[in-house]
Amino acid sequence: MHIRVLGSAAGGGFPQWNCNCRQCAGVRNGSLRSRRRTQSSIALSDNGVDWVLCNASPDIRAQLEGFAPLQPARRLRDSAIAGVVLLDSQIDHCTGLLSLREGCPHEVWCTERVHQDLSSGFPLFTMLRHWNGGLQWQP
Repeated sequence: MHIRVLGSAAGGGFPQWNCNCRQCAGVRNGSLRSRRRTQSSIALSDNGVDWVLCNASPDIRAQLEGFAPLQPARRLRDSAIAGVVLLDSQIDHCTGLLSLREGCPHEVWCTERVHQDLSSGFPLFTMLRHWNGGLQWQP
């Protein structure tokens, strides 16, 4: 099993865009030696070729650029993303799907409750329906 942590920060990343706490300010001004981090997302693979994302953060573009196995390599337009598992419907865990729309359709595994929320409250499934088949819900 291959596991890659794509991002490990809370919503907003680290340093958080609107935070001036000692840690965030220290990263910005160089007084704190720490690595900048993108919002939480993980990639899993059983073969190192086909990958499943656990969540799709708003930072997904930077995360894909930082991990060569998820970048286009086999065709002119392509990705090794085989599907997405959404652990919940929090905005910082699912809005990366909007950036992935060019690669639709995507299989998305989530609970019925998450699917319902993302079909009505924040209707990602509805919004992306028109992009090459959109998101294919897998319960």
